[in-house]
Amino acid sequence: MHIKILLIVLTIIFTFQLMKEGYVGYSYLMDEFTNIFPDNNRNSGGVQFFKHIHDIRLNLTKKDYMEHHTHYCAVSGSPIEPGRPDRFDYILANHVDGRKFVGKFYRCCTPCLADIMKYTKVEHHTVNLKDGPHIHMVFTIGDPCKKEDDIPKEVTSFQCSNGETMNGIKSTSGRLIIGVLHEHEEYDPSKHDELINPILDLSEERMNTKPDELKWGMGDIFVKLAILNES
Repeated sequence: MHIKILLIVLTIIFTFQLMKEGYVGYSYLMDEFTNIFPDNNRNSGGVQFFKHIHDIRLNLTKKDYMEHHTHYCAVSGSPIEPGRPDRFDYILANHVDGRKFVGKFYRCCTPCLADIMKYTKVEHHTVNLKDGPHIHMVFTIGDPCKKEDDIPKEVTSFQCSNGETMNGIKSTSGRLIIGVLHEHEEYDPSKHDELINPILDLSEERMNTKPDELKWGMGDIFVKLAILNES
């Protein structure tokens, strides 16, 4: 009897620790991976990860919803394990209305920092969750299904119909959502430059490289996808 009680207590403690560290959301997405990507190809799959989380939004609190969106790279589609120490950086993002915002971008590797800053725009987006409406900031691109025949062969997760992505979510502007900018604030040079300048310096060479000349990083595929419909 004492052993059973001990096992129950240990299970509760272990489960609580997993929830605390974010492994519940990560484990859920990994369990659902073949439903999100039936052919197991997640290249540039931020769109499909976002859609899958959106579909279960009424079961998620604001905290859980945002936590789920830390477990994939919006550029490459790579899963991001919660225990990894270098999962995010603060970046400068361009809003569709012309303003600039600073926030956390969860990424798989550093080349994706340049790609998300150069080839996407952010927008405010509202979702209804278990505990009410939630306004957050999302990364968007023009819908590549407008030019379905030109989608890179390495990308197989987009379901296109009549020039529209069927397995994705559109923003109010009509652009396709690929991921989330976390803890965003409107850009203030006096407040944010010290934080983001190292990332801008790191990304400068890649951001100044023409898309056809990019030679490293999973973002090479994403860039080809993102520039298909630069609306």
